[in-house]
Amino acid sequence: MKKLFSLSIFLMIVAFGYAQQPVIEFKVKEFDFGKIKEADGLASTVFEFTNTGVAPLVISGVSASCGCTTPEWTKEPVAAGGKGFVKATYNASGRPGPFRKSITVKSNASEASVVLIISGEVTPRPKTTEELYPAKMGDIRLKTKTTPLFDIYRGQSRTDRIEVINTSDKEVAFTFANVPKHIVLEANPSKLKPQETGSIVITYNAKNVDDYGTRVDAVYAVINGNQLLTDEYKLTINSNLREDFSTLTSAQKENAPVADFQAKSVSVEVKKGEKKQVTVDLKNSGKDNLLIRKVKIEKGVSKASVSKSTIAPNKTVQLKMDVDAANLTEDLLSKVTVITNDPKNPTSVISVNIKVAK
Repeated sequence: MKKLFSLSIFLMIVAFGYAQQPVIEFKVKEFDFGKIKEADGLASTVFEFTNTGVAPLVISGVSASCGCTTPEWTKEPVAAGGKGFVKATYNASGRPGPFRKSITVKSNASEASVVLIISGEVTPRPKTTEELYPAKMGDIRLKTKTTPLFDIYRGQSRTDRIEVINTSDKEVAFTFANVPKHIVLEANPSKLKPQETGSIVITYNAKNVDDYGTRVDAVYAVINGNQLLTDEYKLTINSNLREDFSTLTSAQKENAPVADFQAKSVSVEVKKGEKKQVTVDLKNSGKDNLLIRKVKIEKGVSKASVSKSTIAPNKTVQLKMDVDAANLTEDLLSKVTVITNDPKNPTSVISVNIKVAK
């Protein structure tokens, strides 16, 4: 009986203490802006609350789930029966699309933490000409001056295009210079009226280039007859020339060469300005001749080569790599890429871990 009496007294004290607290009651805890315009920037709503308790209510802090939402709130104590607010401002600028954000309100109320929600969808503002065509080339603006890296099989052709606009108040004619034989460029139309849009049509004929792997070609636009071989007028065309193995018969695949590198990485320590050579064995584990199509180097490796470009079945050669630390001041992970006629693994990458001695 004594324990039951003590428990009853304790519960009465807790209930009395709870009854003496402030109580925060919001009219609504969630607000949907619906569709708002990105161009309008800021959008705000106010969440009103009432202190339905018997003690003053103090908001100790309000935090938003991201920096895109800025809260404001009643800073003074709200007396019993009084009203206050929490204002939420969402910055729609640069944030097209749907959103749903939370605002956490902390106070001395019986419910110490309350979460409010704002949501909606931002309709994107119309983009400016500069945003639609960010690259500049004299009086011409372009979507880009660099084509994405595209795969193309040797012997085939591929066409791409770059959209352009004449932003000047006069007609502009443009042609091209420094164009290699495997690339055909056409301005469509060749003359753009003021504010007229058009395109540069790029036709890449892989049958006219004797190369393998990634390749970068630079061409230059000639505006109104003015030929300026500068970066502003340069177009960069990226390609990855691949050998087409799709026509191989089952027997040819069975008897194909196999580029079997005995290691896929090497490490070498050099002093600043020093040169060293490292090697990796390459064995043809297949049944037909292995042909070395191309050896490509990166920074830190000045030269890489094999003694033979044709490797007979079951024969081994060395891939020799000259490491040059002349311009190195810190450690570097370089690469040597070897392209062969191995249909299963035509591109092999050897990592060269260069450690520069202090």
